[in-house]
Amino acid sequence: MKRLRKPTRKQRRSKLTQEINCLTKIWTAGRLNYPQIDALKLPLGSGAIESLIRQVVNLRLKGNGKYWLPEQAESVLHARCQWIAGAWDSFSEEILTARIYPVVS
Repeated sequence: MKRLRKPTRKQRRSKLTQEINCLTKIWTAGRLNYPQIDALKLPLGSGAIESLIRQVVNLRLKGNGKYWLPEQAESVLHARCQWIAGAWDSFSEEILTARIYPVVS
């Protein structure tokens, strides 16, 4: 980390310092413990995340005959995430008790 703090141009140095501070904060919180991640056989790359995004977003929201406005797609995606996370009951209870009424034009 100390090597990364070498002097550079002012703007770049400011950005680098910001990124180093962010990584240092994450490291001290124990979230960059690669030996533990490896021992637990958790994926390190972004490929698994990108694959899930494709499955959840593209396959659920895109397809033949499917058309969503951005705000509707976001709601459907949020509902789908709640279902997958096993939080559907509390999510639907919140919706039913929120007293949200549709906008009438």
